Amino acid sequence: MPNRWYRLGGRWTALWLSIGMLVGLQLAHGMRCKVPYEKVQNDYCYFIADEEPLASSFSNFCYQDKRTSRVCLDSDAEMRVLADHLYASGYQNGTRFWSAGHRWPGDLQFYWNYFGRARSINYTNWLAGEPSSGMGRNCVLLTLQAGELFMSTESCYTRAVDICEQLLSNEPTVMH
Repeated sequence: MPNRWYRLGGRWTALWLSIGMLVGLQLAHGMRCKVPYEKVQNDYCYFIADEEPLASSFSNFCYQDKRTSRVCLDSDAEMRVLADHLYASGYQNGTRFWSAGHRWPGDLQFYWNYFGRARSINYTNWLAGEPSSGMGRNCVLLTLQAGELFMSTESCYTRAVDICEQLLSNEPTVMH
């Protein structure tokens, strides 16, 4: 009789190990970038839509084609990772990229816009003299200079390259 429980225990152990492996695979799957996004270091997935710079902020390739957001940069570390990736990918100094940053007309505060939800921008790396309070300069562009990314305010009708970002976490509370 004791052997019977031992054999059942072995089955339960095998079942729990199998469940654990499936859960582990699901978690690992959540940490992969979806095609055509490229994983940059361990934490970021980017897709650069550089075939032709978009004529305005309103031609949002990321949202319309990829159902994701434009890039939102929350730290110096993330800004450096993206700048290094762009520089290593061959982008020249002066190349301008769309971000998810914007402000509403008449508002001096900038926000990250993630699917119509706004969150204050907590980290900045503005060019000298920025942000501008100039009328009509309501979109935030990223400009590559000497291997670094700098933020500037521009008209939403400026030509720039889209950078789409896929979040690696599945947390519903994460809002960029």
